[in-house]
Amino acid sequence: MGSGFLHRAAAACPADLLARAKERGTCRLLVVRAAAALPMEAAFEAVQADIVEPVLVGEPEIIKAEAEKLGWIVPDDAIIPAVGEAEAASVSADLLRRGLAGEGPEINAVMKGQLHTDVFMGALLDKSVGLRTGNRLVHVFAIFPPDGSAPVMVSDAAVNVSPDDKTKQQSMTQMARLSPLIGQDSPRLAVLSATETPIESMPASLEAAHQADWARAHLSEVDVSGPLSFDLALSATSVELKGLVGDDVAGRANCFLLPEIVAGNILYKAFVYLGGGCAAGIVVGGAVPVLLTSRADPAAARLASVALAAVAC
Repeated sequence: MGSGFLHRAAAACPADLLARAKERGTCRLLVVRAAAALPMEAAFEAVQADIVEPVLVGEPEIIKAEAEKLGWIVPDDAIIPAVGEAEAASVSADLLRRGLAGEGPEINAVMKGQLHTDVFMGALLDKSVGLRTGNRLVHVFAIFPPDGSAPVMVSDAAVNVSPDDKTKQQSMTQMARLSPLIGQDSPRLAVLSATETPIESMPASLEAAHQADWARAHLSEVDVSGPLSFDLALSATSVELKGLVGDDVAGRANCFLLPEIVAGNILYKAFVYLGGGCAAGIVVGGAVPVLLTSRADPAAARLASVALAAVAC
C-alpha cells in the first residue's frame, strides 16, 4: 500500500506546456541511441503532439521494430545508423557539432536514449562539439501541479552535486529566463535554507543571503528572498503565523534555488510523489537543451521534458 502521504493519481503532461511548445514551432530533437522502447515512446508521443521532428540515432532494425509496436511509420531519413553506446554517442556528437557550426541540419535539443549518462555526456561535452558556450550547465525541473495551476521550478536537483557561486548564479539566471516561457506570471525566487535569518552557526544560510544579494543586483525582473525556509517560501499561512512582512516572495515563491543536489533531489521528488506534480527536467546553459531521461520517469514526465526543451530552445 505504501505511505498515506503518497499522491495516488497519475500525473498528466500539462496541456498548457504542450500548447506553448507547439506555438514555438517544431523542435528538431536528436535522440541518442533511440533503439529501445522508452526513448521511442517518448519521441513518438512528442511527434503525435506535433512538437518535434526526431532524429533517431541507433540500430535501425531495433528502431523500426519499436516503431512498429507503436504503430509509427518512421521515415528512413529520420534514422541515423549506429551500433552500441559509444558509436551512437560519437555519431550524435558529430551531428550536433555540424548543426551548431552550420555545416549540417540544425539540432534544437538532445535527448538521452538507451545508453549510460557518462557515455552520453562525455561525447556531448567534447570541446569540438560546441555545446558549451562559456556558461555553467545546470539542471532545472519545472513541476506542474495536478490542478493545472502555474508550475514551480527547482534547481539544481540532478547534475551539480555541490554547486559553486557561478553555478548557482547560472541556475537563477536560467530560471528567470524560463519563467515567462512556462506560464509563470513573474519569477519569485526563494533561495532556500533552514532559516529566514542568516546565522553564523548555519553556513548555508549565509550562502543563501549571498546568492540572494547577487540575484537582486543582477536579475532586475525577479523578486528575490533569501535565506528563506521552505514553509515561508510556499505557505501564506506560515508567513502570517510567523509575522513576516514586507517580503514579496514569502508564501508565493515559484522558483527555488537549493544549496546542493541532495536537498534539490528530495524537494523535487516531494513535489512529485507527495504533491502529484508532473516534473519536466532539462539541462540548460549550453547551446541547446539536453534531456537526461530516466527509466523511472513516467511517460507524462518524459513528454513534458521534451515539451520543456522545445519551449526552451
